[in-house]
Amino acid sequence: MIAVRAAADPAHPEGGHAIILLQGVMDTPADPRFRILREGWGKGTLGTDGWQVSDAMLSPDRVEQSPQGVRLYLGPQVVDWLEAGPVQFRLPGAGVDAPLFWPDVPPLHGGSGHTMAMAPPVARPAPPPPPPLPTADPDATIVMAPRPAVAPPALSVPQPAAPVKGSALPWILLALLLLIAAAGGAYWWLVLREGPEPAPPTPTDPIEVAPEPLPRDPPRPQPQPQPELPPVRTPVEPQGPANLDGLAVPEVIERATSPAAISAEAERRYDAGRYDDALLLWEAAARAGNAASLTRLARLYDPVGFVPGRPFRDPDPRQAARHYREAATAGDAGAAEPRARLRQWLDDRAREGDFNAPLTIRDFWQ
Repeated sequence: MIAVRAAADPAHPEGGHAIILLQGVMDTPADPRFRILREGWGKGTLGTDGWQVSDAMLSPDRVEQSPQGVRLYLGPQVVDWLEAGPVQFRLPGAGVDAPLFWPDVPPLHGGSGHTMAMAPPVARPAPPPPPPLPTADPDATIVMAPRPAVAPPALSVPQPAAPVKGSALPWILLALLLLIAAAGGAYWWLVLREGPEPAPPTPTDPIEVAPEPLPRDPPRPQPQPQPELPPVRTPVEPQGPANLDGLAVPEVIERATSPAAISAEAERRYDAGRYDDALLLWEAAARAGNAASLTRLARLYDPVGFVPGRPFRDPDPRQAARHYREAATAGDAGAAEPRARLRQWLDDRAREGDFNAPLTIRDFWQ
């Protein structure tokens, strides 16, 4: 008997991905395209752009075989259009036509098909051309009158002055007067301008003034020697488990001497019923490189031997598998046995039809 089930893809906790399991279909169909329909709606067929009136076929992201049947992996282009409720699923390539209750799968924010299409911009009409300027005669043409050629101004060439005829005696006398004036000026500049050098000033001897005697201070009393006191020693608290018991979790992380000491304090608080403190301390020790703390964290999530309220209400097989794998990689030999028990528990759930169990095995054991 063929049954169709759907669930959110655990590999994508951010949403927008789902898995459809075709129980009873063991062979991968040659054509994996499918239809999703909803009755009573005008737009009852799901297409790539949402619900529509015309027929449409959808394609999965990938198809895998499993012991329970064929799995169809869907992405946001399909999942983001679906809401929780009943739909009809049809896969002609495998002869499947069955009802399907679609679960509440959160859409992928920012990348779904629900984006609104923007309306195209409204085309504005072009402004009408300006009216032509009125003219007296519409058929008349404007003729540019040629500019009158301006002749460049004629260059006037100076004519040499006509020589003045006469005697040269006045010019000779003028030259002699100029020579006499120049000789007199030079004599004044070189001889008469330099006067006698002034006598250098006689240095004045400084007057020495004897300093006045300062008044003497009265003798100060000498301090008496104090007896030496023995040094005060501050008692040093022992760095051990006892001085971490009354501290808050951040103070324990700050004062502990090693990650192993943080893990030991977490174990003591877990035994004392302080489960939240133990969880925070084991997480801090694991971040600091303590491999045994990774194993201890995995046991808190492990469904095998799970105790509600210490500190979680429900187990988490994927978190337990992840911590066990990290502990084994970090070299903790104590993670091998509980990790093997968890793998057997997941194999049993896979045979019972839980299709999340094979996904956990694939992600953390293969």
